[in-house]
Amino acid sequence: MAKIKSGPKTKRKGGGVAAKAKAVAALESDIASASTIIVTEYRGLTVQELQDFRRKLRPRGVEYHVVKNSLFGRAAEQSKKTGLRELLSGPTAIAIGSGDEVDLAKSLVEESRGYKAFKIVGAYVGGRAMTAADVQSLAKRPARIQLQAMLVGSLQAPLSQVVATLQAPLANLVRVLQARGQQAA
Repeated sequence: MAKIKSGPKTKRKGGGVAAKAKAVAALESDIASASTIIVTEYRGLTVQELQDFRRKLRPRGVEYHVVKNSLFGRAAEQSKKTGLRELLSGPTAIAIGSGDEVDLAKSLVEESRGYKAFKIVGAYVGGRAMTAADVQSLAKRPARIQLQAMLVGSLQAPLSQVVATLQAPLANLVRVLQARGQQAA
């Protein structure tokens, strides 16, 4: 005989399977669109500190979310970024950015200096998983725009020397002709 429930139905706290599927789909789209994902551990931070941290990162184009490991792991697998699953342990929060990887790492490292309990676990950049030490070294590199400027400068210097070398005989000829013209006058 089946049990007969009496009384009002209670709603599940987590929203059930449909809500979890919706959360996985949202995470999957975020993961798929992100070029860089940095996984952090926020244990020991208060809610106010997390809100302040998010507020500081937002103008830099970084989204910071606390995620449930099981849902995030499923979303990572569905978006074909399986290297993320091995970074998940303990209370996890992720920083997602679609811009330059170095800028994201710099932003996170700079803003996390004020929080002793904050810990970077690793990252997923360019199709591979990275350790926390790799993220720290990535944050020390110059940004993409600086590297491009350095490249253009290093390409431009020899070219300008070649142009100066080619113009020198012509400039010397002009000076000789001007001196001859002043002597005749």
